[in-house]
Amino acid sequence: MRANHEELILRNPMLGACIFWQFAKTFAEYGDDDAPTLPLFFVVSAMVFHKPTVDKAYRMNFESGILKAVSEKPDLIAGLQSRMEEFSLSTLHALQVASSVKLLSREDGERLPAFRANVGEVPTPMRKPESPVTEMFAASKRLGAWFAAEPFLTIQRHLMIEF
Repeated sequence: MRANHEELILRNPMLGACIFWQFAKTFAEYGDDDAPTLPLFFVVSAMVFHKPTVDKAYRMNFESGILKAVSEKPDLIAGLQSRMEEFSLSTLHALQVASSVKLLSREDGERLPAFRANVGEVPTPMRKPESPVTEMFAASKRLGAWFAAEPFLTIQRHLMIEF
């Protein structure tokens, strides 16, 4: 058995697809019906599959913003760049699954593709209140609201990441 077996199970493409659907849905609700672009999904993946980030984000208000989260818990951004790089293949697999099962639809952005949440709901077993991933969904909703409120360059500056 591989040393990172549990982590690989957690970062499965279907869970990522459902989390991305929730993120894109909330992003559109808070962002004048805009669809998030590809780079944001790499950031979301690196944050939502990081327990300390989820523990902080899911408890916060939608209006708080990413800057408040980072200022209250600055270690959230420690290693974020490397997590984004490490999770890149998982992120692309999750986007592929989400597009294949029609949770997300790809749109042409100005320079990069964007992904819009399709109407409908996440599969019922994934959204049960007693589900162990409920906090991840709550964190992805907050990230959707926070990222919709800021230009991408500002998000990059707050999180100290590069593309």
